[in-house]
Amino acid sequence: MASSVTAQSVLEKISVDHLECSICTNRFRQPKLLDCLHSFCLQCLQELRQSQDPSGTKLTCPLCRHETMLKGSGVADLPNNFAFSALVEEVTMQEKLLEGQGSDIKCQACDEENQAISRCMDCDHFLCQECQKAHGRMTVMKSHKIYTLAQFRSGKIVYKSKLREDIPRCGNHPDQNLNVYCNTCEQVICTTCSVLDHAKHSLIGLPVAFEKCKKQIEELVAKVGQSKTELNTTIEKTSISRKKLDIMFSNTKKKISDKADQEVAKTRQEEQKLLTETDRIYQERVRTFEAAQAKNRKEVTQTENKLEEVKQLMNQASCYEIPELQQKLLHNLGELTGKQPQQVPDKLTFMDFEEGERSLGRLILEEEPQTAERQSPRPARSCVKEKWQVKTDFNFGLTGVYMEIPHVAALSGNKILALSQNYYGNSGALFTASIPNSHQEQSLIPQRLQINGLTKDVRCIAVSKDDKLLALDVRVVKVFNKQHRLLHQITPDYYGTSVFSVDITSNMQGDGNHTGVCCDSDGSIYVAVDGYPTCGLRFVYTYHITPNSENGI
Repeated sequence: MASSVTAQSVLEKISVDHLECSICTNRFRQPKLLDCLHSFCLQCLQELRQSQDPSGTKLTCPLCRHETMLKGSGVADLPNNFAFSALVEEVTMQEKLLEGQGSDIKCQACDEENQAISRCMDCDHFLCQECQKAHGRMTVMKSHKIYTLAQFRSGKIVYKSKLREDIPRCGNHPDQNLNVYCNTCEQVICTTCSVLDHAKHSLIGLPVAFEKCKKQIEELVAKVGQSKTELNTTIEKTSISRKKLDIMFSNTKKKISDKADQEVAKTRQEEQKLLTETDRIYQERVRTFEAAQAKNRKEVTQTENKLEEVKQLMNQASCYEIPELQQKLLHNLGELTGKQPQQVPDKLTFMDFEEGERSLGRLILEEEPQTAERQSPRPARSCVKEKWQVKTDFNFGLTGVYMEIPHVAALSGNKILALSQNYYGNSGALFTASIPNSHQEQSLIPQRLQINGLTKDVRCIAVSKDDKLLALDVRVVKVFNKQHRLLHQITPDYYGTSVFSVDITSNMQGDGNHTGVCCDSDGSIYVAVDGYPTCGLRFVYTYHITPNSENGI
């Protein structure tokens, strides 16, 4: 009982998965094989061609949409799937035996239509009781193998179709068996065809061709297996990455919400904007992961189905069929080996949030590089140290006692202005020099300026935004234009507007010294005074020059 149930279950699975035509959903009748290795009934394919393009030379598979080229008589010339035909016959007969329909099986050795009780494996006939006795009486048939229907029902003896033992005949020479394989034409032929039509072609025996084809297919099956493994590995990695993305997404949203809760009144709108943007980016990345997963799973399913189809053919087809189908098998397996899994960049799993000082913060969609100096995962930008490098230097060629350059200023046109003095603060001179654009360019030699109205006791210089020169000449501030013509001069007597003062000592002696001058973008001039008499303070005064003012203020 248990063995019968198991056998029946197996038969039902085979029937559903392999023996039903996908078009008519019935058991195969004269199954034909397409280039994609899918099989359908002859009549179903003929009707399919009528619905697609009756006069066309291509037939589209209704399962995978691959096209098969038709030759000669069209669908009728497609290869027969003898393995499926034999399997259908075997399963159908075994089902009858298992379902108790043995009474419907009639004797095939006589015309009495008696109920069969056994089967002769040599005659390929079901026998009634009388015919079975006749087999025992006749000397010629005494050696035949005869099994009872009960033995078939128990599963001890498996019904085997004679289609598996049939040797295909040549279409051009029906009396000839197919026993030679033409490598040039890639087809199985008979001996007569090999002499008449393939004499100059590369010919090998059918057994050799079968082994060669089998080896090639086994190698490709192994490669396809590796591709399948890569696809499954990629699916696993993508699943892990997707989980990482989900975790990062959850943590990021929590950080955003935590920060927003601290300043609800002023940041709720910005929080919603960030969350919306986070959701949008997350959904885009999820679609990328899901699309990759769907494509890879589809590829795995197609690969598994194709491998199963190849396995069925290799297990069921005869040595005559496999070389005949060699190119179809190799082509289908070759397509599978070339498929590459769709990878998702790991950087798409990263998502974070950085708090801001004046705003809620910002989304970070790419991991920023870490350095050894950074103590926190992502310090504020103001903490990043800039590395300053010398671009160029100048040799002013100064000679004399304790000569130095205490002041420099920048001019437009990539030029600088420098003031040289001796240690005692006099013997001042002005120089100008051009800054080279690159390290390769040779710097120019500084040129000394001769400016009328400027003494050698210049203490400090500055340059305005429009290249006016401000020079503190002892106690007088002098302003020159670009052509070094004197425009204004100021003699500060402490009636300017005081910007700030610093108390240094109450014992300073003498008059205050003018120590520095500078200007800003609105035309204000600032003069520093050191050692104001009696009070011991340092002051900075500001003065303004109007466009219409004359020399002196």
